[in-house]
Amino acid sequence: MLHYIENRVAIVTGGSRGYGFSTAKFLLEMGAKIVVTGRNRVRLTEAYHELSAESGGGENLLTHSLEATIGEEWDSLLAATLERFGRIDILVNNHGAGIKITETENMTDDDFRNILDVNLTSVMMGCRRVIPIMKRQGSGTILNVSSGCATKSWGCWAIYTAAKAGLVGFSKCLHKEMEAWGGRAMCFLPGAGQTDFCNAANIPGFDLTGFPIADDVARTIVFCLDQPDSCVLESVSQWGTKQIAGMTPW
Repeated sequence: MLHYIENRVAIVTGGSRGYGFSTAKFLLEMGAKIVVTGRNRVRLTEAYHELSAESGGGENLLTHSLEATIGEEWDSLLAATLERFGRIDILVNNHGAGIKITETENMTDDDFRNILDVNLTSVMMGCRRVIPIMKRQGSGTILNVSSGCATKSWGCWAIYTAAKAGLVGFSKCLHKEMEAWGGRAMCFLPGAGQTDFCNAANIPGFDLTGFPIADDVARTIVFCLDQPDSCVLESVSQWGTKQIAGMTPW
């Protein structure tokens, strides 16, 4: 089967583990050139060794640390990517974090800012910087990873949901801007999966047994990216069947 992403250069943020790591792994298998980012340098180094071993070497792989809320770090990332591979065809904004999942009244103003900065503002910062590069090339794809909670309502998730819902609207408008010169933007909305998200966000007692693993979700991300230039997927939602069974209403 033809892979449209073969030989294309893709940046995958938050790629040292979870969905991002699996996405980078599959893209490498399909012949793409990959730049993986992460905040934890130890995990990023471990990811590089694992990915390069699975892909038969690091020729098509670059890792770069990124604190996505800092504009200068985006500048450094894009410069390093261009120096290594000469172009940027795909940006997968997979980074994000729950940070604090609790009732709105228990949040501080700083909590609001942190959640919005990590999950929304930082994505917009990266898009603003990569678009001129893609525009000069006359093509480019941006995929923003949102969340299934952008379309559903759960208590304690209000601020995180606001950020992820904003990401959906941003992506749709962004595509309208990019389509004029041959670019495209899309959004992916995954439900809960077997990652360390719940632990990182201090959400106790959430049993993820039987939920999708990272590879399951990454396959859908890759499907969204591996489209001919004549097609764009506006937004794609993916839920684990076990999660849907427990949701009322669907």
